Amino acid sequence: MGGSEKRFSHPLEPQLVRLNKNLLISKGDPQYFDKVIRYADKTSPEAHFKMGERAREQGNTSRAMFHYQEVMKTSPSPYYYEANRALRDLALQEQADLEEARTELEVVTRGKFNRFLRMFLYALILINLILLAALLGSAGEDSSVAASAPASAAASSLAAGSDSGKPAQETGSSFSTEAASVRGDASMPAPDKDIPYVMYFPAGAGAEWIESELLREMNRLVQENSRQNRVLYGFHADGKQSGSAVTQGLSGGQVIGEELGPRQAYPLSSLANPENAFVAAEYVPQLRSSIQISYIGEGVPQAQALTVAGAQIIRTALQAYAADHGGTYPASLDLLLRSYPDNYLSFLPKEVLTGSNRVSPYYDGGGGWVYTPAADDPGSALRPNLPAAALAVAQPVRAALSAPANVPLEPVQVYVSKRERRLLLQAGSGTVLTSRAGIGRPESPTPGGTYTVLERVLAPAGRAPGVYGAAALGLGSIAVHGTADAASVGAARSLGCVRVDDAEMLALFALVPKGAAVHVVASLDEPGGPALKRPVSGHGGELAAAAAALGPAQLPPVKEQAPGKVFHWLG
Repeated sequence: MGGSEKRFSHPLEPQLVRLNKNLLISKGDPQYFDKVIRYADKTSPEAHFKMGERAREQGNTSRAMFHYQEVMKTSPSPYYYEANRALRDLALQEQADLEEARTELEVVTRGKFNRFLRMFLYALILINLILLAALLGSAGEDSSVAASAPASAAASSLAAGSDSGKPAQETGSSFSTEAASVRGDASMPAPDKDIPYVMYFPAGAGAEWIESELLREMNRLVQENSRQNRVLYGFHADGKQSGSAVTQGLSGGQVIGEELGPRQAYPLSSLANPENAFVAAEYVPQLRSSIQISYIGEGVPQAQALTVAGAQIIRTALQAYAADHGGTYPASLDLLLRSYPDNYLSFLPKEVLTGSNRVSPYYDGGGGWVYTPAADDPGSALRPNLPAAALAVAQPVRAALSAPANVPLEPVQVYVSKRERRLLLQAGSGTVLTSRAGIGRPESPTPGGTYTVLERVLAPAGRAPGVYGAAALGLGSIAVHGTADAASVGAARSLGCVRVDDAEMLALFALVPKGAAVHVVASLDEPGGPALKRPVSGHGGELAAAAAALGPAQLPPVKEQAPGKVFHWLG
């Protein structure tokens, strides 16, 4: 026959899926998804989700949770939120099962105790009857005489009272413990209710101080009744939105005006609207043993911007670490917090929406960060562990945590403008800091261009004591460093380096990771320059405030000095 021979496909071929070169499998196979994970794609979200659903139907909770957690490792995917919802449902079901088991155990235990108590009472009554019979037999007539004497005395007393027309004298107290236990005591306090509380804070107060005050007062309230739900709202004590709320929002209409101090919580009255609060602390013992702080209302944009900034700071450090280690991310974020010269970070920033910097290998909504070392890029490796889903279950004060968990990767950028003599730090969608900066003299100008932070060192030694100030970010031949010469900040007096006031330099040092880009430009308005963005609300663009908001309560023991090393930047 002429022409090429045409091959016919097998009638079953349309029903088969090719997993690899030599393996085809039917979708009707009960073990289809198991084989997909085993032979084709170990991270397939669809396969893990289907396996989790099957395990859940079979009652294998632990296996179902494993597959759902595997789904959560891949984001975005169409099964991410379904798996998250399933994990939450399983957790609630497990809690309900534990509560039911505890109730059944109490019933069984109570029944056994009641049987024991009845037997003990019967034995005690029997012993008392035997003793009573023995006493009656030995006393005989004396017992009856002794019994009649009080009766006659009582009769004579009653007769005397009747004859004189006066009531008989009371010889004993009418109080009895049995009667008191049955009769309700009017002085007993009413059961505690879910009463919201309020605190007022001055405008411009730092987030760290506000959170410490909230925690202190919440701990006091929780100690009064650790089983009671507690909600504590934070309001601004300025005139722009408080007004009558500051003077009338306290229980009983107490007027405090200028004497108001944000150091005590008061019950929230109907005159203070929780919708005007900017932060809230919540304690729900049925869900968690810790106090959760959430920024709400006007506080959300500020907290979201700082949370994004914290994520970008860690991601920039991860990017630099991978570049130094053959593209591999550290097994633990603690490896970013090592001594000089491997001090990629000074501390692990907090996720400001919850005030936590704990690290979890998967999303659980508990606050802090989700870190996946096996991810392909820093944006996927590090994500905020925002508790929106978990808080929604608890009916929170206001769960206004609308920032996405998958914040886009935007590495930290530092811009130095020679014309404006300003330094601008950008981390994510908002400006964290703008600060005055000193530049080189006309005869030794600061060279323009893009640099990389190669070294981060505290109190660097130079050819003269203190020439580089409190801290420095080494860029090669030049550095951004501190100075004790306040007059040179904002002026053109250096030998080519960028000078920042010592106090602001320490804060800048804490926020700029190793590997961050530093752009020295003629002007911020030049083509390709950064678009000036509004500083983070409530921090006024101050570096120290942002560093305090992102910094943990206790700094890690990172040694960031370089003893014995002399640096030779331009100065």
